[in-house]
Amino acid sequence: MRKLFYFVLLLISTFTFAQKGEKKDIVLVIKNKETDEVISKVTVSVVKYNQNYFSNEEGIVKFELVKPSKIMLSHPDFKDVVLQSTQIKETPFVVYLQPFSQEIEEVIITNKHPQTILKKLIEVSEDNLTLPVRLKVYAREFYKSNGKYVSYNDGLVNFCLNGKPNAVRIDLLIEQNRTIGLPDNDFFDRTTLGYNLNDIVKNYYEFNYLKKVLESKAKKKFDYEIKTHKQNPNWYIMVIRPKAEVEEFLPEYKIVYDFKKNIIFEIGYDVPVEKIYFADVTNFKVIKGSIFKSNFTATYKQENGFYFLLSSKEEIGFKAQNKKGIKKDIEITNYLITTEHSKKLVPYDPIDVFKDKSLINKKDKIITDYWEENSGLVLTTEEKKIIQEINQSQPKNLD
Repeated sequence: MRKLFYFVLLLISTFTFAQKGEKKDIVLVIKNKETDEVISKVTVSVVKYNQNYFSNEEGIVKFELVKPSKIMLSHPDFKDVVLQSTQIKETPFVVYLQPFSQEIEEVIITNKHPQTILKKLIEVSEDNLTLPVRLKVYAREFYKSNGKYVSYNDGLVNFCLNGKPNAVRIDLLIEQNRTIGLPDNDFFDRTTLGYNLNDIVKNYYEFNYLKKVLESKAKKKFDYEIKTHKQNPNWYIMVIRPKAEVEEFLPEYKIVYDFKKNIIFEIGYDVPVEKIYFADVTNFKVIKGSIFKSNFTATYKQENGFYFLLSSKEEIGFKAQNKKGIKKDIEITNYLITTEHSKKLVPYDPIDVFKDKSLINKKDKIITDYWEENSGLVLTTEEKKIIQEINQSQPKNLD
């Protein structure tokens, strides 16, 4: 039954419409109409199937299409473009986006403190997040040790979310996955490595990263500012900066939201260099380390009765020391890309739920070249080179 379940999950997005037509491989290269430069982080939505893809650093998007559909391209700095898939005759097909005119961001003066506004934003956003929901996510993670890439993992993961606002429950179902290179097994326990996939999505759905700036004492540590959005007249940007005189490890926050709907569309933070100095030595279970890099960006989407996590990128870097006194600089970069979303949760057996934190801890299961066909974020030439070098550096089995 478990084999049948995974087979159904694999087919549900790829072959649902196979009986009605032949698959068509779509390759887009997205460029700036004024400069001819490629554009990354463009959201490409296949409207008919609730599918989303993203252009990589080379401006490339790849996906499969069985039946003609409207295709929407959007980016905060460019005007939206709508294509009919029947217009795409070439491979690759170049799409040009027109940048918005660079208007000046204006500071908004309100009679409410931004902290009060943020609290309302979180409450309304939590209430609007679609639950239950199944998010089909392409997850990937790069791992560096002392400035050198030593491990990579990726996979197609179904996040089955239930519960209620501020109490989200998540079950992970792994369709396919692979790990290339083992990250410092001689340095510390492999089970402690990588981002916890359960925790990271729970943090985004419960807006836990923003709770620190809602505390009453935060007003003494941060400056709050609200500005207009240069492109979208319905959006505001809230920027929360740590005060220069406060000697603490504090990030700078950015929240993009619709001020009419009170819905958040992007959150993120980055710890300024001058605040990194104050990072405390932290106990990471089996090691001790001090953080030297910490940032993330998460985007959300609202469409057709859905409001859900669309994508995220999170990085952490820390100077670590294990029980033997060995020191290393560790850097981990995690990506999550939601390619499909549905209110229907596929039936599954509790025994099939992935209990570990990271795909590093799961045996490889490769059925297709999913990183090329269904990832939602195609690996760049440089990223492929990194993965190849990691693979070539691994000890060879002589048997």
